[in-house]
Amino acid sequence: MNKDAMSIPQAKLLEALKQRIEWKRGVLEERDRTCGKDRVHIWSYMENIALPELFGFDMNDLFRDPHLAIETELRYRIFWADNSPDDVCPGLEIGATAGMYYDMTLFGAEIWHRPNGVPEFKPHPIARTPDLVVFQPFDFRTTGAMPSLLRQYEGMREIASEEYGGEIRVGFPSFGRGPLDVYIQLRGYENFVADTAERPEFVHALLAYFANERARFRRLRAEYLQEPPPDKPTAGIDDDWVNVPFLTPAMFREFILPAYRLIQANEGTVNHFHTCGIMTPVVGDLLAALPGIRWLDVSGWNDFEALDRAVDPAIGFGLSCINSFVLAGTHEEHEDKLKRIARVAKHRTVGLGVQAIVRLHDDFEEDLTRMNAFMELARNTFSGV
Repeated sequence: MNKDAMSIPQAKLLEALKQRIEWKRGVLEERDRTCGKDRVHIWSYMENIALPELFGFDMNDLFRDPHLAIETELRYRIFWADNSPDDVCPGLEIGATAGMYYDMTLFGAEIWHRPNGVPEFKPHPIARTPDLVVFQPFDFRTTGAMPSLLRQYEGMREIASEEYGGEIRVGFPSFGRGPLDVYIQLRGYENFVADTAERPEFVHALLAYFANERARFRRLRAEYLQEPPPDKPTAGIDDDWVNVPFLTPAMFREFILPAYRLIQANEGTVNHFHTCGIMTPVVGDLLAALPGIRWLDVSGWNDFEALDRAVDPAIGFGLSCINSFVLAGTHEEHEDKLKRIARVAKHRTVGLGVQAIVRLHDDFEEDLTRMNAFMELARNTFSGV
């Protein structure tokens, strides 16, 4: 494991990253020549909760200290360029963050983080009282995590300008989360299931509320960033609770699709869908309701071959592998799955995600060695596609 990223002086981090970017561009250009630009591209990343242990910081400090946020991201990108042979070239745009669930705080969720980054949620009033009266429309500048997120963003922009010569660009998060995720996180899974049977109008109203507030955030974000409206607006939906059998196909059709249609009416053509769950039994309904989808993120829990048979080959698949499968599976298991992915890639655009890497074994070096061996096997398996 290359640990140079841990010891580079802060003042030399930007130059070190630029060197990695130039080097990785050369690597990828050579792969384009030898393997083809339309090959199965492999991407990877380390889960954010792995970073505090790896680099030795408290996640709460990172969320409130723009200097630490930039420095940690630069070190991580250098570390990943040095240790991951994937097909991704690092860049110089860094996103401001107040945690993966900042968007939940727009609806009154109270969240705090352990030093290692694991989020903790305080029970929300909607869990006890199924009534929209518990919500107040969020204020872009003052609700939930927004004050800390705005301070972080503006602080990072100032540092990027003054200390990094404007070469680092700071991005502001979007609201991509789907309404089902928000519903179940705040109301609870058991309540959601009971609500669909006992108070279906409430389910429709609450999901629509979340969808409309998501669109309002999008408009306020554009105003804050002074972004002009796009000529052809598009949207993506990331809804991890779309996960059969926890959600039945009938529930998906009756309750979730109307909210998705509302997102499309509010925001533009939905062209991308993500869930970490099993979507194969509902993918036909999803694509019928949102025919503009051109890319599906397919989690490792799905039967991707069944999904392939059900979906137009013009739609691309981002096939992700469960991290424990990558880090603990046998060579034979890896080879079997990769050969099956290669067959799908003969008639469909496919990317392979070797992602959400954490420390599963005694040290990170063991896990990175296993991850890299999996990627090498994947690249060899895909070489004939």
